[in-house]
Amino acid sequence: MGLQDPERLKQSQVGASEPGRGFTIGICATGAPPRLAELLAVVHEEPLPLGFSLSRIVVVASACAPATVEHLRLAEASEPRMVLIEEGERKGKADAVNQVVSQSVGEYLVFVNSDALPERGAISGLLRAMDRDPSAGVVCGNPVVAERRGLAAGVIQLMWATHNLCSEDLQRSSRANHGTDELMVVRSGALTVLPEGVVNDGAYLAGVASLRGYAVRSLASARVDVEAPTRPIDVIRQRRRILYGHIQVWRLVGRPPRTVESLVLLSPAQAFRLVVTAVSNRPRLLLALPAATVGEAVSFLGALADSLGSGRKHAVWKRFGA
Repeated sequence: MGLQDPERLKQSQVGASEPGRGFTIGICATGAPPRLAELLAVVHEEPLPLGFSLSRIVVVASACAPATVEHLRLAEASEPRMVLIEEGERKGKADAVNQVVSQSVGEYLVFVNSDALPERGAISGLLRAMDRDPSAGVVCGNPVVAERRGLAAGVIQLMWATHNLCSEDLQRSSRANHGTDELMVVRSGALTVLPEGVVNDGAYLAGVASLRGYAVRSLASARVDVEAPTRPIDVIRQRRRILYGHIQVWRLVGRPPRTVESLVLLSPAQAFRLVVTAVSNRPRLLLALPAATVGEAVSFLGALADSLGSGRKHAVWKRFGA
């Protein structure tokens, strides 16, 4: 895993802005995302703020199922703003994101995962928030997961609850530097090429933006529904990959992504307060706390072990449920 010079990260930029408030939406898809058709419909039906225009929709389809590819081809044929990039094999999220960046036009680039579903108005809210704040380089949405029963569900709901509280807390103190790639908008001047093998694309883009002096914001009202693992073993595998990605970004950017996990090491009292607040807001999540604690410890030890090996670890990962 090669280190990057922070000074070079400050200086490198990708792309140029078009006049006005045009923007691009970028979607990276693989396999057969069950909500992709619904996501494209949400993108087309989103009521945009006055003065904004959707310039381009870039979809990178990496090793997608034939039915998914056929649907995307039909969508491209009926939508002149859509650019479909087909790949027969997966090369990793970083490669797909770089292709989106290279094809983007306009002042802003909105990233949304193919398995996520923004609520009506969420994308518009992010664009307005970015436009009102010239200092912002990244504005992230607020991920939520559907209520359901089970140990894995409780753990995931607790983690997202503390994640969102952490984003709000760090934003108030102007210390946020972590991006939520489920839904986020990036200013064109803050975009950068991702190094090969980067796992957490949102964390890397936000980390570089922060290093350049841009603010990283979140918007609680911009809710986006995300898919989540349903089995405890899949939660641990996902968390291992994410924690590995955070360690990777720390090495590449020179600063740790400020998340609840890193605050456990850097500011334990703040991390404890956030967890307590999350449980206080939703007392039933207390039942998931022991499993979440044990699972996170196991995931972190696995991520540490992974970080000692190849820099390509987790660059292409198996989707949960696959």
